[in-house]
Amino acid sequence: MSGFPRFRLFPRGALSVFFRNALLILPPAFLYAMKVDMPHIFLIPAVLLGIGLFRKRALSYTDRPIIYCATAALVLAVIPDMIVTVDEARFGLFDLMLRSSLVVPLLLYTAALSCFFSPNSYRIGVTAALTLAAMLVCGDMFQSRDLSNTVLFFLDEPLRRYRESYAVAALIQAMTLPGYFLLFSRSVRLETGRRRTAVLRMCLLILCTLLIPVFAFSASRFYDANTRLFRHLELYFLRVGMRQNQGREMMLLSSSVNLRATLHPRLHGDPAKVLLRARSESAPGYLRGGVYTSYQNGRWSGKNTVSELQAIRRATVLSDSTFFIRSYPGAPDSVPDNPRDPPKPPLRRMDLYFDGLLTRGTIPAPGNTYRLDAVADGAELTGHGIFQLKQWKRDGGCTLFTTTSSPFPAYYGPEMDAALFRELTHLPDSVSGPLRKMASRLVAVRSFGSPREKIEFLTAFLNRRCRYSLDFSPPRDGRDPVLFFLESGRKGHCELFASSAALLLRAMGIPTRYVTGLICEERHPYSGYYLSRAADAHAWCEAWLSDEKRWIAVEATPFSADIPMARDRRKPEALSSVLDLLKQTVQQAFADIRRGYFADAVLTVLETAVLFLHRIFRNPAVLLLLALCVFWILYRRFRRRRRRDEWEIPRETRQLAAMFARFERRVAKRTGLKRPSGSTLQAFYGDFPEEIRSVVSEYESLRYRESPPDRERIRAWERKSGEVLSHLKRGCGSFRNGV
Repeated sequence: MSGFPRFRLFPRGALSVFFRNALLILPPAFLYAMKVDMPHIFLIPAVLLGIGLFRKRALSYTDRPIIYCATAALVLAVIPDMIVTVDEARFGLFDLMLRSSLVVPLLLYTAALSCFFSPNSYRIGVTAALTLAAMLVCGDMFQSRDLSNTVLFFLDEPLRRYRESYAVAALIQAMTLPGYFLLFSRSVRLETGRRRTAVLRMCLLILCTLLIPVFAFSASRFYDANTRLFRHLELYFLRVGMRQNQGREMMLLSSSVNLRATLHPRLHGDPAKVLLRARSESAPGYLRGGVYTSYQNGRWSGKNTVSELQAIRRATVLSDSTFFIRSYPGAPDSVPDNPRDPPKPPLRRMDLYFDGLLTRGTIPAPGNTYRLDAVADGAELTGHGIFQLKQWKRDGGCTLFTTTSSPFPAYYGPEMDAALFRELTHLPDSVSGPLRKMASRLVAVRSFGSPREKIEFLTAFLNRRCRYSLDFSPPRDGRDPVLFFLESGRKGHCELFASSAALLLRAMGIPTRYVTGLICEERHPYSGYYLSRAADAHAWCEAWLSDEKRWIAVEATPFSADIPMARDRRKPEALSSVLDLLKQTVQQAFADIRRGYFADAVLTVLETAVLFLHRIFRNPAVLLLLALCVFWILYRRFRRRRRRDEWEIPRETRQLAAMFARFERRVAKRTGLKRPSGSTLQAFYGDFPEEIRSVVSEYESLRYRESPPDRERIRAWERKSGEVLSHLKRGCGSFRNGV
């Protein structure tokens, strides 16, 4: 048996290295996987370490392996984060600030992939630093006592006692670190050649490692003793973050509307700012974002009943959820098996991508929307038809499905009863008298056969009586802004027209609600999607027709060049349109990846690339520039190839050619005869003396041989040519005469 080679499943010492790496990397992976209920955060590092166990050779420290490993770690961390939604109730302050759902997996995967490289002091330090950073982030405190896991349900007890679990994991890692550094201490001593220095360095490492759990325990005790202070700091940072977010984005969908100060400051400063983009076959039209039923002293508010929408999830979809209103008139009874199947007309689909609009879960949607698809844990629908998503991934956008392609629909509910009738016809005492007198005068003008005729007459009256203007100054004497607008000012923005129409219709006995939202009708010049800008924020109202038993939308704002849907839209600049198309492409591709539709993301990028090529080939100037660029590239490539061909000539041959060129120049200088560029050597030097012909013939035999000439023969030829030139110098006159 001794003659047979010993079989080894693993390389020598691989098991020891594997266990030390596992005890260092897997404790924080286990903690975070249990914390966020995602087993892949633990499984991926474990699988990577297992793959490294079977490797016979370590990776070298070159650019390609390092780039590949870094890219693999980034992909493994980003793709699941885009697909899976994490409950933010499991996060503390530093989790939210550092975005630990992305940072911790990236640290762990990078540490696991670093074990593929050959071990040295630098690699060990990097691996240890990554795992310690992941462990520190996992130490952020959160309320875990009432949490439970869905996938890792068997870890509910360790999750609820997260502090004890963290202490055990930190202790395992702290006990592993000294042995982890000692494993490679020999290589350190051999490299330095100083045993005493290596021992001192190792002792310092062990001391610092042992201080880590002490520091963590002390920090935990300090946090517990000052919990109230840290909670105040957490709320402060959250408020600061919200204010910064509002500075970049516009919060137009609020719980109340104040007519005295309703216009957002950036509506004047940056009216062209894009708030959302919608991809649809036709213009989405009016998107409802807020419904208000109570009016008091210039402020609209509302108390809406909320119903939970049941989520429909399929095994074929990674993260997208479907929320369906089954009772919507005209809606299909079921949802197709494939959520991406296009609906049959008159049903319509539109994809919304949010850019500068801060929604906080409220989705602006047409009134006839019966289905909503998004990456969210849940959805609610108010009694007046406003969608609100829970734990929504905004960068994934959402998809709306409507029953018709009408650009101005109203929500079909709720059904009118006595209590709702009183609520939607109520007028506050401060405006009841003047508004009822004005309404009675309008009704007395002529007889009306239906509520619809009253609505049409009222909108025509407001269009004649008042003028649209964004320069509305609320009254300083405390008067109601609607009364001031109707009686004195007679100019104002859309919110005043909509409020006036709603209150006057209530005075006529028609139930009415006030609606705010966005208008999305501007089509992008190069692609099939629509834009909604800051200037497209709008207000209107919806009225109940008692004879028809349904709600209708009422547009009271007059048709003017200043209103969003009819203002003077100059042709957008080509550069800004191209940049917006690029932004939409990136946003749409990222949203498709977030929602699990990877093929759609690739098709989106390809579609944009084809569109760009089409635009390029239609422009003669761009074609000319492109042709010049292609010509320049080909010319540079040809020059490079010629130089490469020259460089392929052996050095001795190039040296010999340079010597012969100098020889020819000196011959031409002595004789006054220069060889033409197209003439061969034999043809030109055929009538020269024997000495010259001999030098030329020997050059040809050396220059055009298969193997490069020897240096000795090159030197001999150089001496011979020099002697011939010196003889030519002494007998220059007789030589000229001979030639």
